[in-house]
Amino acid sequence: MPDFDTPEPSPDPTRPEPSEPVQPVRAAEMSSDLEPTEAAAEPATQTDPTPQAEPPAAAQPEPWATEPPATEPPAAEPSAQTAEQPLLAKRPRSRRPGGAVQGVIVAAALALTFGAGVGIGRTIPDQTPGGTAIAASPSASDGELALIREAWDTIHQNYVDAKDLNDQALAYGAINGLADAVGDTGHTSFMTPQERQSSQSSLSGSYVGIGAEMDTTTDGLPLVVGVFRDSPADAAGLHAGDIMITVDGRSTAGASLDTVISWVRGEAGTTVVLTVKAGADAPERTLKIVRADVHIQPVSWTMVAGSKTAVVRLEQFSKGASDALIPALKAARAAGADRLVLDLRGDPGGYVGEAVAVASQFLSSGTVYVERNAKGEEKPTAVTPGGVATDLPLVVLVDHGTASASEIVAGALQDSGRAKIVGVTTFGTGTVLGEFPLSDGSALRIGTVEWLTPKGRVIWHAGIAPDVTVARADTVLPTVPDDLGRMTAAQVAQLKDPQLKKALELVAAAH
Repeated sequence: MPDFDTPEPSPDPTRPEPSEPVQPVRAAEMSSDLEPTEAAAEPATQTDPTPQAEPPAAAQPEPWATEPPATEPPAAEPSAQTAEQPLLAKRPRSRRPGGAVQGVIVAAALALTFGAGVGIGRTIPDQTPGGTAIAASPSASDGELALIREAWDTIHQNYVDAKDLNDQALAYGAINGLADAVGDTGHTSFMTPQERQSSQSSLSGSYVGIGAEMDTTTDGLPLVVGVFRDSPADAAGLHAGDIMITVDGRSTAGASLDTVISWVRGEAGTTVVLTVKAGADAPERTLKIVRADVHIQPVSWTMVAGSKTAVVRLEQFSKGASDALIPALKAARAAGADRLVLDLRGDPGGYVGEAVAVASQFLSSGTVYVERNAKGEEKPTAVTPGGVATDLPLVVLVDHGTASASEIVAGALQDSGRAKIVGVTTFGTGTVLGEFPLSDGSALRIGTVEWLTPKGRVIWHAGIAPDVTVARADTVLPTVPDDLGRMTAAQVAQLKDPQLKKALELVAAAH
């Protein structure tokens, strides 16, 4: 899903850490090593974050969470290094409303991250540094390619203002059309050099922006669904639930989410003026926000007042997410926690290696996920021994914004019987996107590998169904650790977040 500012996914711990973060399309983004498909039909998955001056001889995919290609793979098999990339989902991560914006999540995926385009449900394998080869493509018939050329020439020869045509815009539009025609809505896609660079920046866990996550309301207006703690947006008084009316005086009515995001983002140190209101009938407020480098903490936690329950939240599976989770779990135990609630709501995913490392903190053995390539060949990825919370009762929270790597974790914990899943069915992104850089620094992201749960359940389009279904009204935002930690026991008893309330009841009863 789209987001203003989305952190970057983290690399697979079993692989060497990439020199630069890999990006998913609103992602994101990973169990053990997410490698490119092994079959000749599937391209190798090594992405080079740096635009290439010349087109490589073979295309190499950057695995995101997407579905494998439906068409016949190319005859030639590229040779390139494999690397894991992030599994990011396109949805906003932290405090998005429940189902009101679900339908627009995919379309807005690139938009949500200011300075980065992270896609919903993009599973990204970790990558090693190096050039990305472009896979040899199957030869199209002369007639089909000639038809494209014929259309190009017809426009240039007959359009009334042909001298003002932008050839790059035409080329990018044609490539976008090719990606859309695949039918892999919200996954197989095209990125301009600027979008690719922004997406890569977001995967590192820091980026230049205001520190807000965006989606759209049912009326198509830009909606703030999350504000990162200590960010410029937080300091200026922007809140989840605010509707953005204008950006630097320009009305957002009728503008796409991508367009609004492009207005909001900019260079560090510059100012953007937003007019917002907290709901359709609320008064308007004007906020002046200075853009800055924003660092996103992937993990937050708190003890629940009056109990021995700790609530741990993962914003996304960005670089270092598992490294941040381990001390949080240890601190919770030291604070007296003897049961846990893991909140994955709105988590768009990230690196598959982070998914494996996170799931392994709660599982003592077994499989985290199964990789299936275009030939139908399956390969399981095992739990990494040594988890620090394998013995504590556990309940996991999910919603429609839970995607990609977070779905891998939820599926692994559910299939193993380790945890009850509470909430609503997740987004349903169970594939890996391979990134294929083009000669000018732009790139195509194409689904190459599919992920299954340990029991072989398909995640793609199906999602992870909860054990206990609890809906949340569109007007009710998830209660996150920052807010929960400030509540008294009496306030916790009156929680407005029905999903968290049910999770607390279930985990207490399980102890």
